[in-house]
Order: sequence, then structure tokens, then C-alpha cells
Amino acid sequence: MRGWGVVPALDWSDAGQMAGPTLNDGVVRLRQWEIADARWYAVTAAHDDLIQRFATESPTLTAEQVRAAIVELANTADSAGFVICDADSGERLGNIGLRHAGGVGLASYWLAASARGRGAATRALRLLSDWAFECLALDELQLWTHAENSASRRVAERAGFVRCPALDQRRQVKAGVWDTVAYRLPAPTDRSGLSSGCQSTAHIVVP
Repeated sequence: MRGWGVVPALDWSDAGQMAGPTLNDGVVRLRQWEIADARWYAVTAAHDDLIQRFATESPTLTAEQVRAAIVELANTADSAGFVICDADSGERLGNIGLRHAGGVGLASYWLAASARGRGAATRALRLLSDWAFECLALDELQLWTHAENSASRRVAERAGFVRCPALDQRRQVKAGVWDTVAYRLPAPTDRSGLSSGCQSTAHIVVP
């Protein structure tokens, strides 16, 4: 769900259901986005200096735009987005998302300032990766990060991704051109050891 941009307003009364898992390793939990999360997402993404420097989130992102994006995500078969939460307290820690096509998934993630430095993003990326390989049967995951985003690069490497310089790109992002570096993670040959679980259907919760 990184880099949503402007999405037209929708009627929340017809929000329907969002299919997807709740993933948990005992330390972090990935759950589906709910309408009630929209204000937290917008405030965190628009006002955090590091997110603004290294992610595609708009500095003018509003809760209304996030609400619309959450509802749109529910009806998008090739994308998934999760709140990264503390497994015990339920505290929101960040965002992680996946878009996929042709057997390849593109991952993205960010953490709120209070959640950084405790391994939450690495754990979340591992959970997402296992789920994508087991439940979506993807062949490979890829991700790009700003070349100067050393923390994001460490997350990718600790989660098992390897550098792929052949896929590095210069990208037009917001008002500038970014040098981005690529990482990839092939699916394991034996997927029997994956333990994400392909279950659960979560509802969009409309307060």
C-alpha cells in the first residue's frame, strides 16, 4: 500500500469483505487494514521525515484518501496490504504490502518512528514472504529501496533477500529522481517447511 496517491471517495456502507490472513510469529502480527486505521496511517506517513525521504507516500496524504484506498484494496486481487502490529499489545508499528503478477511479487514496507530498531520490519517481511510463497504460490519476491536507505536494505538482507544490481533503477518519485537498488528472493525449492497458514477471511471494519 506504499505510494497510494489520490483515490476518489467511496461509499463505506458497501465496503464488503477483504479476504486475507492474519500472520503472527509471536512478536509481530500482520493483520488486514481497517477503516479505523486510516487516520493513523495518514498522520504517520505524511509527517514522518524518514518515510517522506525514502517512501513514495504523499506529504499531503489525508485520512479520506487512505479510507478510499483500504476499500479499493479489498477489491484488488493482485495486491495485499497489512498493518504491522505488536503481537501482544496490538500497537500499530507500520505498513507492509505486496503487489503480484506473473508469479512475481513486489514488496514494500515502512515503520513508524517508535517501532524502529527492534527487528519488526524484518519479522514482518519474513512473514509476508512465507505467506506469499505458500498461499499465493509465487515464484519470486522482489523489492526496490532508495539507495541511501541503509535501514531498509538491512531489513531485506536479514529477511533473506539478495542484491540484484541488474534490476537497479532510476525512478521518478514525487519531485525528484531516485537511485533505487533491487533485491530478490526466489521461492524455496521445498515449501513444506513454510508455516504461514492459508486461512482466515477478515472484514473491513467500518466504525
